Amino acid sequence: MKKIITALLVMLMAVSTGNVFAHEHHHGSDTTQISASMKQQMAEHQQMEAISQFPNYHPLIVHFPIVLLLMALIFQLLSFFYFKKEFSMVTLILLALGVITAWLASNTFHAMPGELTGKAKEIFDTHEQMATYTWWFSLLALILKVPSHFFLKRKLVPESVVTLLLVGSAITVSIAGHRGAMLVYMQGIGPEGKYLDEYRLPEKTSDSNSHEITMPQSDNTNVKANPEEQEEEHPVGVVGKGPHGGTIEEADPYHIEILGSNNDLIFYLLDGNTNPLDMKNVTGRVKMQYADKSIKNIDLMEMGGKQTAMEASKGKTFTAVCTLTKDGKSYSATFSSDKDLPKHK
Repeated sequence: MKKIITALLVMLMAVSTGNVFAHEHHHGSDTTQISASMKQQMAEHQQMEAISQFPNYHPLIVHFPIVLLLMALIFQLLSFFYFKKEFSMVTLILLALGVITAWLASNTFHAMPGELTGKAKEIFDTHEQMATYTWWFSLLALILKVPSHFFLKRKLVPESVVTLLLVGSAITVSIAGHRGAMLVYMQGIGPEGKYLDEYRLPEKTSDSNSHEITMPQSDNTNVKANPEEQEEEHPVGVVGKGPHGGTIEEADPYHIEILGSNNDLIFYLLDGNTNPLDMKNVTGRVKMQYADKSIKNIDLMEMGGKQTAMEASKGKTFTAVCTLTKDGKSYSATFSSDKDLPKHK
């Protein structure tokens, strides 16, 4: 009994340490001096906004299979030499939790991006493939570990096969995690819900002012006298406020403007200040998802300096993920017929 308790304590310490290492590089140093009242105000604001504005729960769950499966491999190796029965049980528990959380990260809390092209698509495809391999390696290891521990008395051959499967899952989960980090930090996919399918940033409402945090401004800070002027520079999400009379949505660092023409949809690429860009050599695709859950991918046609999706709307309610490619770089924005197109009576 004492050995089991010791093994469990070691397991908890290892998992906790693993989580610290998994998140260590996410925190940067901040030398800004903030008052105690300001810190409290910021903490209250974060508590109110954290859940409602988080684009997807995939980042919250995905660290668990990474740490759990790596720790399962370590304890499996230790079980060949120390506390064989106890460490074998710890391996089984870690492996079972790793399988469950890996399934949750790949299914229930999966973060599916919109239409990707170029390097981003290549990275995402590898990420998905390695995640699938991780699931199968860990599941097969669990299926074999259960009879090996309880019925086969942890014989060398089945335990060796479990170890090889855990090595495979450790390799694939590491690659999947690395590719996921590349998608976030190099391609900008995910932060604030950008490029994620079926996600839109929460609307700003009139009562949101009650949750605003007022940061102290120094006397020499360059700010505009009238804050309304700054909002007018980027009328994102306002129907008819685009330079072509359409609605603008973010396509970091650019913008994309949408207009409706009968059943056609027209798209323009705009710069960071929402000014029209030269549409020469611009190509694009749009992924349509209608209210009846049907999905259609449409290649855009260049027609007189604009990209057109022929017969795209069909008079239906839809969500559209438009991806425009210019000079080898792709920019995506998500539109909704309810929000971004004029409502016809």
